Order: sequence, then C-alpha cells, then structure tokens
Amino acid sequence: MNPYLLLPLAACVTCAMLAVGILARDSRHRTNRLGALLMLGASLWAACEVLWNAADDPDTVLWLVRISSIGWVAIGPTALHLFTDLTRSRSSRVYRLLPMLYGVSALFLLIDLATPWMHVAVVRTSWGWGYRFGPAYPPFYLFTVACLAGAIALGLRDLAGEGAPGERRQARVLMAGIGVPLVVASITDGLLPLLGWQPPRLGTASFTVLGTAIAWGVYRHGYSLLAPGDFASEILDTLPDGVALLRLDGRVRSANRGLGRLVGVSPQDLEQHRIGEWLHGHSLATHTEHEASLSTPDGVVPVSVASAPLHDKQGEPIGLVLVLRDLREVTGLRSRLITSGRLAAVGQLAAGIAHEINNPIAYVNANLCALRSLVDGMADEFAKAPAEARELIDESLEGVQRVAAIVRDVKSFSHAGTPERRALDIAELLDAVLRVASPQLRYGRPVVRRYGKTVPPVLGDPQELKQVFLNLVINAGQAVRGEQEIRLVTRHQEDRVVVLVEDDGCGIPDEMLESVFDPFFTTKQVGEGTGLGLSIAHEIVRRHGGTLSVQSALGRGTRFRVELPAADVSGAVPDVSPFAAAGPRGSPDR
Repeated sequence: MNPYLLLPLAACVTCAMLAVGILARDSRHRTNRLGALLMLGASLWAACEVLWNAADDPDTVLWLVRISSIGWVAIGPTALHLFTDLTRSRSSRVYRLLPMLYGVSALFLLIDLATPWMHVAVVRTSWGWGYRFGPAYPPFYLFTVACLAGAIALGLRDLAGEGAPGERRQARVLMAGIGVPLVVASITDGLLPLLGWQPPRLGTASFTVLGTAIAWGVYRHGYSLLAPGDFASEILDTLPDGVALLRLDGRVRSANRGLGRLVGVSPQDLEQHRIGEWLHGHSLATHTEHEASLSTPDGVVPVSVASAPLHDKQGEPIGLVLVLRDLREVTGLRSRLITSGRLAAVGQLAAGIAHEINNPIAYVNANLCALRSLVDGMADEFAKAPAEARELIDESLEGVQRVAAIVRDVKSFSHAGTPERRALDIAELLDAVLRVASPQLRYGRPVVRRYGKTVPPVLGDPQELKQVFLNLVINAGQAVRGEQEIRLVTRHQEDRVVVLVEDDGCGIPDEMLESVFDPFFTTKQVGEGTGLGLSIAHEIVRRHGGTLSVQSALGRGTRFRVELPAADVSGAVPDVSPFAAAGPRGSPDR
C-alpha cells in the first residue's frame, strides 16, 4: 500500500466527521451549513485523491481528478460567503456579488468536467499521480485566491479587531485556519503543478487545520464563530427561572442551572428523579400556568409553574417542558398589596363607622345622664325608679355591645394576620361583612339575604374572603338608588359553593365589562376609587381555586358570581335568581 494514501484518507475521514459535527450543532443556522459545506467539499476532494492514487489506469485517474473538482471548485465563494455572514456584511457590495461568484464557480466546474481546459492529463510520480493544467486553470487559480483573500480580509477587519476578547482570540485562530489551506493548497496543488513540478499534494490535509480551529473554538469557548450552534443550553443556563425537560413518567431528563439553584442541588443530581419529589401541587396533566410549592433546603418556596408538552417531528409526545419561577418576592408584594387594599377599604368605611358608633354612644350618654338624675331623685319616687333605671341600663348595655361589635368587626377585617385556610361558614362570613359595610350602604336599606340551607363550608382565608365580599357589597351599595335592592344569595352546586352579590342599580356598560377586573380600571369619579378593589378580589378568588365573574345590563343591575371550592359536598339549591336566564358576560377567567 502506498503510504502517501494515509494522508488524504485521514483528511477525508476528519473533514467528514467535522462536517457532521458542525451540522449537529444547528443545521438551521446558515453559517453552520456553509462551514459544513467547506468540510464536505474537502472530504470529497480527499476521497477522490485516495481513489486516483490507488488506481492504475490513467483514464480513470484523469476522470477522478476532474470529479474531485466538485469538492474544491467553489471553495473560494463559499469561504467568502461564510465570512460575509459572520461579519453581518449582507448590505455590502461583496454580498451582492456572491450569486455571480457562485455562477463563475459553476462555469469552471462545467469546463473541468466537459473539456480538457482545466486538467489536460495525468502523470505518474514516485508517490502516486500528478496532473498537468490547461489554459483555464490560471484564471480559476486567481479567482479562488482572490475569494479566499477577501474572506480573510473581512475576518481581520470585523472579527479579529472587535468583539469580546475571547471572540478576538478565536477569530485570529480561524484566520490562521483559513490561511493555511490558502497558502498550502494553492502552492502544492496549484502553483507548483502549474509550473511543471509535481510535489505530494497537501491541499486536502491542510483543510484539517481549519476543522481543528473550529473544534478548538467549541472546546475552549463552548462555541465556534464558524459553527455557533443554537446556544440553547447557554441561554437556558443564564435564565433565573428553573427549566426542566421531563420524561412522560415525570422523571427529569435534563435541567438548567436555575432549577438547580431553586432546589439547592446541581442540575445533574436532578436527572432521573421524579419532579414530584420537590414540586407539590402540580399535575403532569396541567398545561396552564399556576402556583405550586417547591421543597428546598431552606424550606418551602412558592413558585409559578408553566408547562407544555414536547413532541417529536411525527407529533408523538416525548416529554414535558416545565418552567418554574420563584414567587417569594411576588408573594410578599402581593400580600402587601392585599393589605393595602384592605386598609383602603377601611379608610372608605371610616366616616360611616364613626357615624354608626356615634349613635349608640349618644344615647348611652343620654341614658346614663338620665340614670344619674333618676338616682338623685329616687327619694321622691322610690317605687318607680328601679324599673326605669333597669330599662335605661339595658338600653345602654345594648348600645355598648353594638359599639363593641362594630369595633371588633373592623379590627378583624383590617388586621392582616397570617394567611390561614380553614373551613368557613359562608353565611356567618357574609353577616360579618354586612355589619362592617352597613354604614356605607345608602338609604339604610337592609340587604336581602337568601342563604341556601344545605350550603357546606368553604375552604379559605377569612380575612381575604371578607375583603372580596366587602368590596362587592360596597360596590352594589354605591350602584343602587331609592327602592332598588341588594341581594346576597348562596347555593351549593356539585363541589362548589356559589355566592351571588346582586343589585338592581345602574349596571355596567357592555364596553366596560371586559375591563372591570383590570388593575386601576374604575367607573367612579376621580378620587372616589383606586381601581384595585375588583382586581384584588379577582386575584384572591383565583388563588382560592375559585372564579369571579360578572354579568350586567345597563339600567337593570349587576350580578357578581363567586364560586369557591366546598370543604364538604352535600345538597344543592336551584338557581332562582332573576339573572338565571341570562348568560354570563365579561371575562370570568381573566
């Protein structure tokens, strides 16, 4: 076997492997495709060189030499195209010339395959076969050298002198990787044969230097300027959110550093474990964003979970992509916002509460003054005094109890406390809300209560749910006039408790229904509302696993419907509301 064959054989295999590796990084990236095309062309060129140096027939050798031109005839325009894309010079004159340059390469290929103007004949040498050039080769040689020199010039101008230090170092190595084939191949495979000398051909071997430069960039920097890849793993690792790819059985296939930071272990340690070991309150069948709890060494962390199924190109499911966002800061801000909204509601109630407290205090004071006068005159009307004194004292005690109840309800409502979910009697909760809201209800009209008899408890935080219903009741009170009614209706439907807050007031225009739950949206005059009440109420109900929706008709009234999970399932109450025949409007699931 001719030892020289080992050189082009090694170049063929190396260039083919580099081409496959470049395409594997990201075949959609045109820079990658152009880099792989250079390597594939060199691989084809080297394969033909192995075959013609192993052949004995001159005609077969000449045919293989001409066929090899498919691999090298477009090297110049391809390299120039590659560096034009790398330097983002698409608006330059060079980029506009590329179609013409490819056309010239195609013309040279046709000349070589169909005529003897490029390769006239082959000659036997001590190391294998050489060849003699025809009159078309000198123009091709100058054309290719000019294209490669232009590619290097673009790289030196826009890559080696700008960008990050790592990119400048990599650019200099790549310039050498392009420069070596330019010098070596043009001399051993072009210039010297053109002058009549037949040295061993080193052109294909020189292209392995370019491939080595690309591989060095990937190894040293994680990417190559000539084969940048899609940067998917690098981008994922920079995200603060946790991202995981799950298998269909819930085991972690891969995870980014963000998820490792959240859980408190390395991403590699998460692999092959079930996500349920750390994530609680999430179902693999759930593909909507929701909140859950993540177990970490520092305790339980509230997280937002978004997931989506992953399919292969045939549409078959292969896993699930999971994105987790740390909600500790958001939870704190939300808690403060809810407390702020609660205190704002208390501020709105303050004037009415002061008036409400003033009434019982006034007659308590009057009764005590009368009691003192009565006691002073007991000597004159001894028989009558004890009975009247007892009546005055009873009235005074009733007034004091009313004051105490009002203060207790307001204090209970305004106190932020610690969120606590427990079973709540919805009727008792609504009665407590009405005691607080009564000073704000116009005309002193009582609220009509239609509580279902078999309504089970709901599971929730009492302070937050009081805030929801207080806001709805006050809004209803501000909408009614004269003899118009406010109604509170409760019923049980399957595993839900439904609360309706209805009024016969002015109603909401159709064009505003879509926006009633938006933050800072209000139909009130400037200074009369913040626009946060319904937004906060909607968020509280959503976090309780329920829904808050609205339906309204201008001039006929409004109904807000609150659905909450029941703590116990039993019975049901039919819908007897005057709105029963009307469909919901607005956006219940905003």
